[in-house]
Amino acid sequence: MIRNCAFFFTFFIFSLSTALVAQDTGKLSIDIKRVKLHEDINHQQDVLCGRAPLRDKLLKSKFDTDLAFLLTDLFIRQTDDLQDFIETDKTTDHRIKVKYLTGLLLMLEKYDTGIKAGNVEPGQGIILFDVYKELLLADRNGVSLLDIATRQSFAVNQVFFGVNSIFYDNSSLKAIRLYMYKQFVAANPTKVLLSIEPYLEEPFSDTLIVASAKAYPMQFYDYAAATTTKLGKKIRQIKEPMVELLVKLADDKSGRLIFPFMSSIFKGRLSYDSVSEASKNDFAYYRLLVKTQIDFVKDLRARDTPILYQEISKMIAKKAEEIFINEVNALHDENEEVRFKILRQLNFQELYYIIVTGEDVLYTSSYTGIYSRLMSAVPHNAGDSMLMQVRFDKFRKFIKMAAGYNRLDPFLASMPDSSAALLMLAFVRGLEKSTGLEDAVDVADSYSSIKDENMKEMLWDEIGSNFLLQKAVGNKHGEVIYDILSFLFSSADDSSAMLTSRFHIPPVYKMSFENLADHAGRVVQQVFFYGDKDGRESFVNFMSIYNNKTEWKVTKKVNWVEIKSLIGKPVWIFANLPFENENGDDPDAKAQGLLSEYLSADSLYPTVVIHRGHSYHLKYTINQLPASAKIVVLGSCGGYQNLNAVLDICPEAHIISSKEVGTKIVNDPILKLMNESLRMGYGVDWIAIWNKLEKQFASGVAKERFGNYIPPHKNLGALFIKAYSNSMQ
Repeated sequence: MIRNCAFFFTFFIFSLSTALVAQDTGKLSIDIKRVKLHEDINHQQDVLCGRAPLRDKLLKSKFDTDLAFLLTDLFIRQTDDLQDFIETDKTTDHRIKVKYLTGLLLMLEKYDTGIKAGNVEPGQGIILFDVYKELLLADRNGVSLLDIATRQSFAVNQVFFGVNSIFYDNSSLKAIRLYMYKQFVAANPTKVLLSIEPYLEEPFSDTLIVASAKAYPMQFYDYAAATTTKLGKKIRQIKEPMVELLVKLADDKSGRLIFPFMSSIFKGRLSYDSVSEASKNDFAYYRLLVKTQIDFVKDLRARDTPILYQEISKMIAKKAEEIFINEVNALHDENEEVRFKILRQLNFQELYYIIVTGEDVLYTSSYTGIYSRLMSAVPHNAGDSMLMQVRFDKFRKFIKMAAGYNRLDPFLASMPDSSAALLMLAFVRGLEKSTGLEDAVDVADSYSSIKDENMKEMLWDEIGSNFLLQKAVGNKHGEVIYDILSFLFSSADDSSAMLTSRFHIPPVYKMSFENLADHAGRVVQQVFFYGDKDGRESFVNFMSIYNNKTEWKVTKKVNWVEIKSLIGKPVWIFANLPFENENGDDPDAKAQGLLSEYLSADSLYPTVVIHRGHSYHLKYTINQLPASAKIVVLGSCGGYQNLNAVLDICPEAHIISSKEVGTKIVNDPILKLMNESLRMGYGVDWIAIWNKLEKQFASGVAKERFGNYIPPHKNLGALFIKAYSNSMQ
């Protein structure tokens, strides 16, 4: 069976030549019915000998000479010897010979596939070959294979006992597959409920189901709700407190509302019935959510992580928006007595959580009204006392928002200077402990809003100290966080230039026309409008910039409008029509989808994308955001989640964000200046545009509204995310 075969590297040819001396295969008589099998094995040997990924892996591991010789010997001489053994074995008939030759072929193919996919190391070939020989001999002698299987990894067992196993008639196969399932779920605990149905009659199934209930209650809840499935029925037979509680929740029509309180119910702090009763009243339910959240923070500090503790925060945010924020926002034209009436029943802790969970949806005037009521409700207006009462939960978010809305200085003034200093030091400490970046982004976004120079200097010094500490302990995550913040804080006005050179971020001061233009020299823009009252009014105002102007041609289509420059460089703007949703058929979404399809079909790829709508519409714009976008005008809150979502799609995008819903008195002048500059072929210069706008919005309401907009070169949160990503890569 042995053939000449070039293997791995040319410089091994001489060394390996003795292993490749051909035998006289004519002496071996092969049944014609098995010749094709031998040929397939021979071919697979040749494939492995010349497999580039195998050579590459050996090179990356600095090439183990001994391993190369072993693999050469294994795939040539030993494989040939095993073929000969199977073929000449007088104790087996044709069927058995076919079985074992097929097993050898499958083993070689799976090894080759693993090498090609990059999930198998070269040395595993030796293990697979040795295990196969052991299995073959045991099976040939009618011996159980279970003992061999229990000594192998799941990956090895999967090769020999997975689908199409050649050991289908060995009496131990069922036991081996049960053992393999235990191996699988041990390595993939989140997949127990997905995969356990074939094993529900096994003694270990109850144990696995209970473990899943405790470790993954949210996932378990969904499976428990499926009452007609085999698993759903099995779950209801298990008498275990956590399982029984989850079943009760799944069967309760109010279960989703009670679900976040699982930990308190399980520990006996709250009764199921009391939570169920509270869920029937919006105020009582929200109040219980806040109280439970504060209790959970205490548990976390004591390193007693509550079950599903994150679900409480999510539900607070949901209910704060649904019950309170939406109403306060909607009444923005009413007097304060009417507008904020719904908040009268709330204490300062409950008002605090409306603020810290409502960053993405609060209007500026809503925030300022709630903030003033919060501080009035705090005993002696003491900010430090208020934070202690909420156990400093989400305090960075609170400080970031206070800074952004120009409330940080009065907030810090509400406490002793020593407390204010300690609070702000805590604000920038411990950022390396967070698995995500939101806390660090909040710090970055806050800095430019801090007016006290002494405070700025203290924070800068603290960040420098933390950088040195993280570097000393070798924490790359922490070191990068504080390094970037140090650069941002050293000169907030020039931070993007410094970050460009240090962290390889493209400049954010300017964007040239050529960088925005497509292959045909056009700058294509897409504008997303929504059909509520504000959206329709915004659309009318937007169109007044272009209607009846000699520089622009406006063409109205069924679902969108096209605006094209007639003078200067080609600038093409496409905006969907803001249809009113009278019949619940969501015509806005249809119009936006049809417009996106049209642009794609005509190879028109927007490099400027503009969101014109409330912050609760923003997620729909982001979901449709084209990767081609290089300028993104959010026109509503630019919180971390939104910035991160945009940069995930368009890593190099210049982002204009606002702390409130985009207002037409600011949006339209920004867009007008930007498009006039593009039409003239100058590209966009954000500093020049912002200087003009500052003069235009010099006083009154317009100045306040404009102050809420953050240009790309001052969007420190976005700069931080880009710098962190580049540095870690």
